[in-house]
Amino acid sequence: MTQEEFVAVVRQQAFEAAVSEKVLQPHGRQPHQVLVQMWDWYTGLTDRDKALVRQAMRIAAYASIFDLFAMLDGSKVIDNPPHGHLRLTYIGPDGSEQPLNLTDQVSLPEVDELHALWTTEVFPYTEPLPS
Repeated sequence: MTQEEFVAVVRQQAFEAAVSEKVLQPHGRQPHQVLVQMWDWYTGLTDRDKALVRQAMRIAAYASIFDLFAMLDGSKVIDNPPHGHLRLTYIGPDGSEQPLNLTDQVSLPEVDELHALWTTEVFPYTEPLPS
């Protein structure tokens, strides 16, 4: 799996699920009351306001994943100095290993910053607001 494939999978499996209207829908026999109240509020909105809420969800989900990728890249620190390093490696079915993030200890020309790749995959700030 390449970094680009990994970022695309994160978009599909995490980002798209997080920005779906379904995330607000109460599920189960006894859904949590907060979800019921949020769903009731959301379904009462105008179509434009619903679209604005979904856009706000896209911005929040984008920012969360961006920050996670920045932490994996070492661009955003997660501990006190001296800083440790995170390594993200995809291990294929055949046992082959593909590094997916940069670390200060390893400089690989074929490895880009995940948070930069994420910005090229999704960048909701440039999406037009609903009219």
